[in-house]
Amino acid sequence: MMELRRLKYMSVLAEELHFGRAAERLGIAQPALTQQIQALERELGVELFHRTKRSVKLTVAGRVTLNEAIRTLLQAEKTALVARQAGRGELGHIEIGYVGSAIFTGVLSKAISRFREANPLVEFRLSEIGIVQQLDDVGSGRLDLGILRLPVKSLPSGVAIVSLHREPIILAIPRGHRLARLNTVPLEALKSEPFVAVQIQEGSGFNAQVAQMCAAGRLSPQIVQRAGQFTALAGMVAGGLGVAFVPDSLRHLQIADVVYRPLAKINQQSDLAMVYRKSERAPAVIAFVDQLKRSARPAQA
Repeated sequence: MMELRRLKYMSVLAEELHFGRAAERLGIAQPALTQQIQALERELGVELFHRTKRSVKLTVAGRVTLNEAIRTLLQAEKTALVARQAGRGELGHIEIGYVGSAIFTGVLSKAISRFREANPLVEFRLSEIGIVQQLDDVGSGRLDLGILRLPVKSLPSGVAIVSLHREPIILAIPRGHRLARLNTVPLEALKSEPFVAVQIQEGSGFNAQVAQMCAAGRLSPQIVQRAGQFTALAGMVAGGLGVAFVPDSLRHLQIADVVYRPLAKINQQSDLAMVYRKSERAPAVIAFVDQLKRSARPAQA
């Protein structure tokens, strides 16, 4: 196999066209340079340089070979750079699954923006995925990490979880509704109200937190319709179909005819968390997970 070192020697000699000066640039003895060029010529079966006592010139074969040698050396340098960048976590791609409500908190978008400032060559691939599927995909390696709402029923083997953000559960109300006139809404005022809610995810996520809150407050919400996403849920509230429990960050979704009110004497929080593999080896993923861990500041109740 052709040695890159010999191609480097050839390219320097082609620039200098003088064995002494080329050897000095390369930091080797002139006889060693001569031997390496001769070895390259034997390997290729062609004469690369025409030598006389007074001059050194590239042959026709030498000029053609030089062009290819330069391209090969540049590609080798690029390969080495890419390898170093990947090893430092500056290059690669990160597959992330997230629940739709995570977008409103800004946790993920801010983390990606901050990470890409230092690592612009890392590619992020985002997919909105439910909690159960996220856990399966992180455990199997189809996702690098997931952003979901607590609680979860169980974690796959080798998967860890850490809370990133905590926010109050509040009430979304049609603007003309009688409850919209209140500054805070007590749970007992909701006993006869129709509710709209997001789809149930088998005792996990936001609905499970709401269920805990309602059980503690002896409220059984009369759910008349469900939505797949919180954006659709807000649209249902705007249309007067009912009121809805939502995470506080949904306030950032400004929809006409929807107002948001805190719940009276309720300290129930909704937790946004990250799931990731404990044995992760990809440097870019490890660096991003570590950044999320360091920047996590759950809000206090």
